[in-house]
Amino acid sequence: MRLKRLTHDKIEIVRQWRNDPKIQQHMFYREYITPEMQERWFAKLDKKCNFYFIIYYEEKEIGLINIKDINWETKIGEPGIFIYEDAYLNGDVAIRATFVLTDFGFYTLGLELLKGHILPNNKRAVRFNKALGYVLCDAEANEWVLNKESYEKHTTLIKEYLKKL
Repeated sequence: MRLKRLTHDKIEIVRQWRNDPKIQQHMFYREYITPEMQERWFAKLDKKCNFYFIIYYEEKEIGLINIKDINWETKIGEPGIFIYEDAYLNGDVAIRATFVLTDFGFYTLGLELLKGHILPNNKRAVRFNKALGYVLCDAEANEWVLNKESYEKHTTLIKEYLKKL
């Protein structure tokens, strides 16, 4: 598994994934994204505050993971992930990708808090994020937060297990 920074030549595949109902149903923004909208979005991305990566497994593009809208003053960023290829939804690929990205956020970028938004009906994402140490901080906004200490506490054993595989 590896993460590769999103480049312009990959925004169309991300747009297609994002418009697929199986992905779209778990997003807050559910409108159809046109090629022009995708171009405008990518052109406006501040690459110092937005880190989007294609997830590759066995050289196949399987999803997208990111930390976006980083506020460098407060050291807070918003993570997100979706796995497009169904074959990788229940394995360890999403877990490994999330660990790589979260480690990048806390240990490389020096973020102090990750704030994510999860739709309450996305039970898989809720369970997954709880296992990582996220805590629901605003039910009305569906906002979950994770600090480095909680992340380390909740994931140490999982990381050790994955190293043995």
